[in-house]
Amino acid sequence: MNLPATTQAAALQTAPTPEEERAALKREVVKLKEINRALMKHVEHSLDLQGNAYHLFQAAVSLDRMVKERTRELEQALEAVASSNRELNEAVVVGLTAQNRLRDAIDSISEGFAIFDPKDRLILCNQRFMDFWPNPSVDIRSGITFEELITRALKDGSIVTPEDVASEQWVADRLKQRESAKSSGSGRWVYALSNGRWIQVNDRLSLEGGIASIYTDITDIKDAERQERERALAERSLHLQATLESMSIGVAVFDKDQRLVTANRRYGELLELPASLTTPGATLHSFQRFNDQREVSELGTASLLVTANASTPAEVSVNGRWFAIKRDPMPDGGFVISYAEITERRMVEEALHDTEERIRLFANAMPTMMSYVDTEEHYQFVNRAYRTTYGRNGKRILGRDLKAVLGEVEYGMRKPYIDRALRGSTVVFDTQLPSPDGEPRFGLATYVPHRGARGQVVGFFVLIQDITERRRSERILEAAKEELERRVYERTASLQQLNETLLSEVVERRRIAAELQKSKVEAERANLSKTQFLADASHDLLQPLNAARLFVSAMQDRTLPEGLPPMIGKVDQALSNVEDILNILLDISKLDAGKVAVNMKRVPLTAVMTSLHDEIAPLAERGGIELRFMPSSLIVNTDVRLLRRLLQNFLTNACRYTPSGRILFGARRRGNHVELQVADTGIGIPKDSLDEIFQEFQRLTDVAGGKKGYGLGLSIVRRISRLLNHPIKVRSEPGKGSVFSVLVPLGTEVTELIEVPKPEPVSNAAVDQINALIVENEPDVLEGMANLLGTWGCNYLAAPNQEQALAAVSESGRQPDILLVDYHLDNNVLGTDVIAALRRQLGTEIPAVVITADRSAEVAHAIQEMPAATLLPKPIKPARLRALVASVRR
Repeated sequence: MNLPATTQAAALQTAPTPEEERAALKREVVKLKEINRALMKHVEHSLDLQGNAYHLFQAAVSLDRMVKERTRELEQALEAVASSNRELNEAVVVGLTAQNRLRDAIDSISEGFAIFDPKDRLILCNQRFMDFWPNPSVDIRSGITFEELITRALKDGSIVTPEDVASEQWVADRLKQRESAKSSGSGRWVYALSNGRWIQVNDRLSLEGGIASIYTDITDIKDAERQERERALAERSLHLQATLESMSIGVAVFDKDQRLVTANRRYGELLELPASLTTPGATLHSFQRFNDQREVSELGTASLLVTANASTPAEVSVNGRWFAIKRDPMPDGGFVISYAEITERRMVEEALHDTEERIRLFANAMPTMMSYVDTEEHYQFVNRAYRTTYGRNGKRILGRDLKAVLGEVEYGMRKPYIDRALRGSTVVFDTQLPSPDGEPRFGLATYVPHRGARGQVVGFFVLIQDITERRRSERILEAAKEELERRVYERTASLQQLNETLLSEVVERRRIAAELQKSKVEAERANLSKTQFLADASHDLLQPLNAARLFVSAMQDRTLPEGLPPMIGKVDQALSNVEDILNILLDISKLDAGKVAVNMKRVPLTAVMTSLHDEIAPLAERGGIELRFMPSSLIVNTDVRLLRRLLQNFLTNACRYTPSGRILFGARRRGNHVELQVADTGIGIPKDSLDEIFQEFQRLTDVAGGKKGYGLGLSIVRRISRLLNHPIKVRSEPGKGSVFSVLVPLGTEVTELIEVPKPEPVSNAAVDQINALIVENEPDVLEGMANLLGTWGCNYLAAPNQEQALAAVSESGRQPDILLVDYHLDNNVLGTDVIAALRRQLGTEIPAVVITADRSAEVAHAIQEMPAATLLPKPIKPARLRALVASVRR
């Protein structure tokens, strides 16, 4: 930057230039000559007038001498000025040289550098300082003030201020920091530029009272700090999510815009929500609208629970289930909603309330005066008879102490009995009862202590029977007899009333049992609905897994840095395990939902057993296990696909839990049935666990070095057995082995005899230079398949739909050798229709592979009916895909 040096300009203004001095001297000489001429003229004039020539001559000589002396002095002064000018020129050259060296030194600094004078005006800066400003419209020139510089930078967007700080406030704060740096001698501040860089400014007070600023780019440091914060935030998020998942209550977190931030699994399970409402980003309004549609108004748009903070949980009923719901606000304007199921507690409370009411009714129906008193001698319960006797004139009894209700005299008489009861003794005594008409009344009082869970006395029961009539009967026998008959009658009525109460209780219990049965049916219906949903969701669940497998396979076929292939292999193995679990869960869901069609055919056992033996033999060989095979030529009536799956689980379990020894796979005829058996010499199963192993996620201890199971295989076996009506049996002895078998009916019915399809061999033939056209609507899957084919050396064209596929073929000028088309495309377009359209447009029957996660029989049949088309299920197995691509060369 070329800026005039202010210090140099100030020095030049204080001393005149050589040209100015010469001009001044010339003007002085001209002035002296004019004076000399005027004097000479004056002398001549005087001579002419007075004739005093000699006197005038002397004066002229004297004046001439004075002029010469003055001229000599002026010449000496001119020489001195010339010498000063030479020295001044040398000083200027030295100053300019020093200034240029200073500028070169400043420009060589890697940071931005700028110097401001005491009035905060820019004096000098280097090019690095000018490069820091992203917008070239900022006019950086000498004399611009610091305030004007940052104000312009803010206006054109070069500087980014915090969201909560106005531009004027930011400028004011910066100027205040600037003044603070002048007073303290130094200062530092950091700000962000619009191009994403971060700048740190260090201000230093200069010797003349200005500011020298160094601008350092700290973007890398800020990025590292941001990454560290993001990593810490991610760790905290994982810890929070793990905490949420471990909670037994459903928890959902919404932001200030009422969008779901996160939710645990229990949230969706409790409220039976679809996956779309438990995915981050789902709105609270969609959650309410969903509940309006299923007529759950307590959680719908009419609910006040989600619009107002509640200090205590609100209890609502949803489809016969009770939930305690609490909404807590968060500092950023969001909120947390928690759902805890309290159905069992509510049922217990209702049962306790009903029992209490029945006891109260029973107690009120009894003529005996009953009450309950705690250890503080306060009444906690009284029946109607007691209240009538001791609570006359509306006097309140509950909550008051004995002394206040009985009176001082009566309380003093009963105090010894009260103390004995509170010490744990049952006390019986006679007492006098209050009488409204003045006639004496008597009662038989019984105090029965009430003990807590630890045996301590927590109160006592008071039973007082009115025995006034008994006392009178002692004086008048006849009257006593009549009174006794009356009391027997009253007791009979009381017992009859009690009997009616008990009958009412029986009816109530039956009603509760009916309601419980209804709730059970509803719960089973809800579980079936959930299972139906999982069975229908296979396509969406398998799509991302398919994309991941494709990307991993593409990476495995590339040349990777040392140490990375084992990690990629572990990722591939983990995805394979996820695929296995997902397929098993989907199979269970489909079996539970009744979506698995049973196709009973006459099947030759030889083909089924041979294919299973060939499949399991390598697994047994790797484990060092002897696999003995005894095939059967019988024909059975079954669904070959489901039977094969059942036997496959038997065999893989036998290999997994047999560390050494042998496995026998054979068949025995049992009347009109065939018992297919898998016997092993493995670790065996305890007798008390024979039923548990057929439950989900129940498994035995894994054999060391073997692949761990998921505890789902035998659960599928039980479901297939029930679906096919093929009974299964198991017998085992720990340490000796196990025998699993299934009973299959012989093929006596006149049905079609089918052959068991043999698995197609996997090919590793070369596929380079094969032209493939990929049509896939999922971007991740499309990219993954393209990468995989690219690593194999294929020439591929990729498109999300039919129109773009035709355009790509036309643009490339290459005829595809094979079509790889997804079955379910956008806008309800089917892959089979796209294949037919492409073949018509291209004028040839190109071999096609239809890829889908839909494993229904309808889809398989539609693809089977299409000529030169093969079904490839998702997740795609790369080896199978390579074999199909290589088949076009045969």
